[in-house]
Amino acid sequence: MNERRMIHSTLAALAAAATLAGAFSASDGLAGPAQAAPDVREILARAESTYNELSSLRARFTQTIEIPLLERTRTGSGVWYQKGRGRFKMEFEDPVGDVIVADGTYIWLYYPTTNPGQVIRSTIEARTTGAHMVDLQGRIFEDAKTIYDAEYLLEEEVTGRPAHLIELTPREASPYRRVRVWVDAENHLVRKFEIIEENETVRTVELGRLEPDAPIPDWYFQFEAPPNVDLFQG
Repeated sequence: MNERRMIHSTLAALAAAATLAGAFSASDGLAGPAQAAPDVREILARAESTYNELSSLRARFTQTIEIPLLERTRTGSGVWYQKGRGRFKMEFEDPVGDVIVADGTYIWLYYPTTNPGQVIRSTIEARTTGAHMVDLQGRIFEDAKTIYDAEYLLEEEVTGRPAHLIELTPREASPYRRVRVWVDAENHLVRKFEIIEENETVRTVELGRLEPDAPIPDWYFQFEAPPNVDLFQG
């Protein structure tokens, strides 16, 4: 082989090797240009717009509450109902019978599995854990624009759907030390949220089988305390 042919052969081999290496690098994530993270504020704005346009929402939920001070974890699941900003209901199927209901004026907490002889009632405006749940998503979106720094973390699956994970850290006084929210990458509905409260309690709620604008009558959010149950004002 003459010198010119050897040079051409060598250059061709190097080009092929470079192409092959680039293919492996791209597929293995070992090289190649880094992709820019999605605009976190745009994702939050779309999610807030989607939420504000809902007339109602029904979904399945699973909830985990970790209480470090008591070294205890509570879990639950059931059906989540929301209508407007003042009507809300978490109807537990596990533990069966527990319920949180907001009727537009008051929020009622009834946990017969742990406190069968009492109902706690507070106004929706009160700064209680239960009252925060009434319009939790709306509160998160509003605070994200005013008192939280937002950071895009990654995309991951929640209930089989791709979702954007966003972390919110307060810049000033807030009832929460940190909030994480998972926004559906396609329809912008919230699929999951995780809240660290002031006392280090971690509340995680995951929503599945979401039914936006589900027909839910107002009477479904009414609550009547069972007889022989003490009523406590929260």
